[in-house]
Amino acid sequence: MGHSMGGAAGAVLIFLFGLAIGSFLNVIRYRLPRGLDIVAGRSACPGCGRPIAWYDNVPIVSFVALGRKCRRCGWKIPWIYPAIEGATGLTFLLIWLNASPNEIGPYFVFGALAIACAGIDFERRIIPNALTLPGVVLGAIFSFTLLKQPTFAGSLLRLVLGVVIGGGSLWLVAVLYKLVRKIEGMGFGDVKFMAMVGAFLGWGEALLTIFIGSVVGAVVGIFAMRRSGKGLKTDLPFGVFLAPAAIAVMIWGSRFIRWYAGLMAGR
Repeated sequence: MGHSMGGAAGAVLIFLFGLAIGSFLNVIRYRLPRGLDIVAGRSACPGCGRPIAWYDNVPIVSFVALGRKCRRCGWKIPWIYPAIEGATGLTFLLIWLNASPNEIGPYFVFGALAIACAGIDFERRIIPNALTLPGVVLGAIFSFTLLKQPTFAGSLLRLVLGVVIGGGSLWLVAVLYKLVRKIEGMGFGDVKFMAMVGAFLGWGEALLTIFIGSVVGAVVGIFAMRRSGKGLKTDLPFGVFLAPAAIAVMIWGSRFIRWYAGLMAGR
């Protein structure tokens, strides 16, 4: 949809704002699963534990300027740091360019939550309840704006269906996988993540997220299984695929669903 206010300058500011939020998401990604305070205390190098100066903590720029190393101890900075920052900046920019004014704030919140979940799942193979459960609540609050139903009852029904179908469909897949394979194939963090997706976006978008995430995950999984030699025992964090799929669906999903519905109606 785009926004005329500020033009290109406004878009640049939104991208820079996204980079700054991405830097904070890296704090959440690192500290939350380790039980550390995500607000108090300055950022410190995981290698030597010394505080990081502000000029060494500029999103993406410092990573490049430092040659991917801590200035003091030489600890190699993982690529996930600029990846999270860049992904957040790009996500915020795409939201700014495509969402309507009433969607921008809630979508910023959802995009940040999804990226944080993906980053933690990538590193620790978990999606914390501390992100997904408040995310469901926030999605419920925002849903009456985002789901665009004409009545309160319609919005409430769409919210309930989003949470139940979004989380429940993935829970069913996890249960069936365990029954067939006799092993856990999916963590319940993924189920709660999809409940959050359903709360924010609705049940149709949640199912589309699962479909896209599963297809991309399957393709990547085939290459990962061949490379690792572990076959079906290869460990892949599903949240890493669900999160970008959810963001893509958030931005473009309604257009795809309308196009597909029109295509089916014309058959």
